[in-house]
Amino acid sequence: MVEIYRDLLIIICICLLGWGVIRVERVYQYPFFMGSMFISFLLPQVFALINNPGLVSQDALERVLLMSCLCAAACWIGYTMKPNTKLLKKFNIIIDERKLFRAGIALMLQGYLFNFLLSITTIQRSDSGTWTGPATIYIFLAQVINIAFGIFLLQTLKRPKVLNIILTIIAGWPVVQPIFMGRRQSTMTFIVIVGLSFWLVLRYVPPRLAVITAVVLLAFLIPVVGTLRSHFWDLVFSVNWKEISFASQRAFETQQTGDILELRNAALLADATEKTGLYGYGSGWWDSIVFQYVPGQILGYDFKQSLQFHLITREKLENLYGYTIPNGTTTTGVGDSFTEFGYLGCFSFALIAYLFKNLWISAVYQKSVFSSLLYIGLVSPAMLGLTHGIGRFLQEAIFQFIFVSLTVYYSRTQYKYLPQTHK
Repeated sequence: MVEIYRDLLIIICICLLGWGVIRVERVYQYPFFMGSMFISFLLPQVFALINNPGLVSQDALERVLLMSCLCAAACWIGYTMKPNTKLLKKFNIIIDERKLFRAGIALMLQGYLFNFLLSITTIQRSDSGTWTGPATIYIFLAQVINIAFGIFLLQTLKRPKVLNIILTIIAGWPVVQPIFMGRRQSTMTFIVIVGLSFWLVLRYVPPRLAVITAVVLLAFLIPVVGTLRSHFWDLVFSVNWKEISFASQRAFETQQTGDILELRNAALLADATEKTGLYGYGSGWWDSIVFQYVPGQILGYDFKQSLQFHLITREKLENLYGYTIPNGTTTTGVGDSFTEFGYLGCFSFALIAYLFKNLWISAVYQKSVFSSLLYIGLVSPAMLGLTHGIGRFLQEAIFQFIFVSLTVYYSRTQYKYLPQTHK
């Protein structure tokens, strides 16, 4: 069955990509960019895990491969559902462009303020290597600079005035800067903001051949950028293609040895859930939200811990398998969705797809600024939903909903009806 599930996953991924390539404007839609992530991030790990399962049993391997197929298929199934007309009506908010401009400036200033505070703060780390302390609050609130960049870029493409261009550059610099440090999420965020903005305003789509080439290269660039980090750009600017090619091949071969794989984390996590029966039923995602939004340094870490369930922990994996999840790796959306609802957890991808379907129609056909900003802001978290987990998507999606909603609420047009006079 392993080979059957592997081949089925390949077929589903090719169908998702083919759906987008047939009509190139679909490359900005959920099924295509998720298909790209399945092929570039997950599929190489599938081959590596099959070749080197390690502690993963045959049943666990079949389970994680079947779950991967279901999650990939759900990305298309959810997108085929008819949009909700009531939801589309709520998304269609008329905006005062002058207020939106002022809101963009406020978001930009907030982003720069918390980026500055972050730069002068000593980073504290937990035992697992994750950030803790005030830095987590600063980096959280600094993310609004991405929304400001989206606002000013859309304004610049609509009306390329000098002031709009200057503000786009100023707001865009903190978005671009982490790219040169080898941050993969920041790179994808920048590409998404720019690409979608050009599509929403100018209806520009990249050439079909460029799209296909980018998807193929992505499978090689993800591991090499993660390995080289900022050194990757040093090689690019020095036009050292030979070294880049060598590093890419080395990183890909290292991945294929299967010594460290996120998919192995997912397989063992799903197997542990199946053996213990400790399905989260959403509690793991709740834990992720509490982790992100309850400040332990303010309310107390004991209080924060009391709000979480921690049904399947790293310690339980160590007890069951003698396996420690490597620092810096994730459990993937395939793994964490199974731990919550078993195979039914794949419908989390379908629900996200349905959300994107409504946002796409609202942004593209109804010209909703709210939907445009939200769509731009949610693409990167949606891809993280696969690579890091649905809990990570919820963390970032809530952030986008809060700040985009506040921005649009402030910027909405206030209608004033004058009393009619009769002569």
